[in-house]
Amino acid sequence: HLAELGKSFESQGHNSETVARFLMRCLFSMFAEDVELIPLGSFTAKLKELRGHPEHAEPTLKSLWAVMNTGGFSPVLMQDLKRFNGGLFKDADALPLNTMQLGLLIEAAEADWKQVEPAIFGTLLERALDKRQRHKLGAHYTPRAYVERLVTPTVMEPLREDWRDVQTAVQRLASDGKEEDARKLVRDFHSRLCEIRVLDPACGSGNFLYVALEMMKRLEGEVTALLEELGEEQTSFITVDPHQFLGIELNPWAANVAELVLWIGYLQWHYRTHGQAAPSEPVLRDFKNIRNGDAVLEWAGRTPRMDADGAPVTRWDGITTIRHNVTGEEVPDACARIAVYDYAKPKATKWPEAEFIVGNPPFIGNKRMRDNLGDGYVEALWKAYPKMPQSADLVMFWWEKAA
Repeated sequence: HLAELGKSFESQGHNSETVARFLMRCLFSMFAEDVELIPLGSFTAKLKELRGHPEHAEPTLKSLWAVMNTGGFSPVLMQDLKRFNGGLFKDADALPLNTMQLGLLIEAAEADWKQVEPAIFGTLLERALDKRQRHKLGAHYTPRAYVERLVTPTVMEPLREDWRDVQTAVQRLASDGKEEDARKLVRDFHSRLCEIRVLDPACGSGNFLYVALEMMKRLEGEVTALLEELGEEQTSFITVDPHQFLGIELNPWAANVAELVLWIGYLQWHYRTHGQAAPSEPVLRDFKNIRNGDAVLEWAGRTPRMDADGAPVTRWDGITTIRHNVTGEEVPDACARIAVYDYAKPKATKWPEAEFIVGNPPFIGNKRMRDNLGDGYVEALWKAYPKMPQSADLVMFWWEKAA
């Protein structure tokens, strides 16, 4: 239903990022009512009240989300609401809805979003973006099974090996009657686990980071269970949370989605572990752990490249095609041109420090880099990475950074 809603907005000419932002706010509101972060069923009930008056939906949703951003009394729900913050509801604009669109939103809201798989957000984002945008942004959803296949050996196997060493040492200490030493060993491991940082430098909508979070929370559950078994009475105030999961993403809206994916995954775990105990406020925190930017290249400024006659140099936009009048195949549209830029003082992007790096960086073969990225960008890359051979594919710059 939400994908249909996205397509309906697109057909009206709405900007794809604006559509994606609206859909994510709706989706989180549905999740929030089902886990009772806002009153149970209140969002769905309000949408149903608007039936017959779809023109009232935009100001109603805008008012609700503005209060969710700051916390306080909501005249829409006639309730005090928690402060959510975190960026999702900042500048809480909504889109106008017609009768059909409101109906789709109500049908989506009637589903139970409590156990929503956060990884679907990537799919929803892609469907909300049209083909041109998908190509331009390199948006790509990596299926859960593939993500686990990478996260398990990269992140979890080393952590579990350390955990097995701790368990062995704890057994030895406990059998010698040194329970406090055993508890300290487990507490120290838990403290380290809560500071482990995982970086995805091409994080997209955050699936790799979300799966790493979920798997580390599962390990944390084993750690706290052993502490209880050893007679630990004091509850720890530290926990594995989204601040440990770092991302860099070129598409600004995908970066926002990645943050939301992490928070929904974290909140689901909170409710599974603590029942209906409410999380502390603000419910969503801006840890600035997901950064919008180019993960391999930074520059001081860029200027349009000019030819010998002073005319701007352009290239194919890498997206627009036309049908060849002889072969019938889709070929680049020679009229779809964009500017080529020169980059001043290019340098390799500095990545945040992390213990683990995992992800699915973009792949463009070296023979296609100039066509896809422009001569100026490729030349800036080579200048920023002087040891990198010019025959290297784009992905090798990511390997160089990771190493």
